[in-house]
Amino acid sequence: MRWIGVDPGHARVGIAICDDEERIAVPIEVVPASVAVPAIRTIALREQAYGVVIGLPMSLDGVERASAVSARKLGERVRRVLGLPVEYEDERFTTVAAERATGRSRPSDDLAAAMLLQQFIDRRRHDASNERP
Repeated sequence: MRWIGVDPGHARVGIAICDDEERIAVPIEVVPASVAVPAIRTIALREQAYGVVIGLPMSLDGVERASAVSARKLGERVRRVLGLPVEYEDERFTTVAAERATGRSRPSDDLAAAMLLQQFIDRRRHDASNERP
């Protein structure tokens, strides 16, 4: 199943996608936050996505603050407009990891989206392998 990963931000939103086998996530693009939902919709239709994973920016102590509330609102808009399943993934460290990986030489929002999506699909694969008898 193809999933779209979304790294939400106030100014920009990073978008990534995984392959049909849920093995690898790749960055796609960075869009202005004001057009995030239409951009996600376009990509979801083009890529025949199964669902959307929204990064949930938790505080270091695990509490959901204003940015997490905003991410959940984005997720609800995406769910209403696309009619696809929406999941949330803790993305506390993905933006920092993306900045380190790129040396800050380009916008890291799409890479952060790929990292949080990779974390999500890896966890799904791990959970599925633990369910087998």
